[in-house]
Amino acid sequence: MSRTRRRIVVALVLVGVVLLAIPFLRAAKGPSGGSGGQPGQQAPDFASTDLSGKPVALSAYRGHRVILNFWASWCQPCRSEFPVLQQLLTRNADVVVLGVVFEDADSPARTFLRAEGATWPGVRDPKAQIADAYGVRAKPGIPVSILIDRSGRVVDHRYGPLLDQASADAFVAQAR
Repeated sequence: MSRTRRRIVVALVLVGVVLLAIPFLRAAKGPSGGSGGQPGQQAPDFASTDLSGKPVALSAYRGHRVILNFWASWCQPCRSEFPVLQQLLTRNADVVVLGVVFEDADSPARTFLRAEGATWPGVRDPKAQIADAYGVRAKPGIPVSILIDRSGRVVDHRYGPLLDQASADAFVAQAR
């Protein structure tokens, strides 16, 4: 094999290795693989609409502690978490929950919110831009709650449901 041909083969093999490695490098970033949404960083702002068509922007809630809660109507753990979030809101006037609808259609999401008695908006995320900004993926799954402090900084991520008031209180207390 000539030297030129050998260089071409080596270059092609290296390109192939790099292309094969890209998905693994992305996965190595972990469940919060996006560059934004990390604890200590400014929370990525977004503007969307809720399930009734009203505008929702994260920046409108500056001065409040915010829980971005990624959920779906087909998610059983989300169903068990909703009453805990509702109780949390009744005891904490400065806490806001924005429920980001994750990989779900509007109609079942609206029905789910109504059935669970949710008092917070179900925020549409049709192109998964909010989920991407916060590194929320189908695996490890939902629910995922992102805690944002009054100044708009990410404080913590919670993977899995908040199952009781003690864990919910401890989660939001981090953003005092």
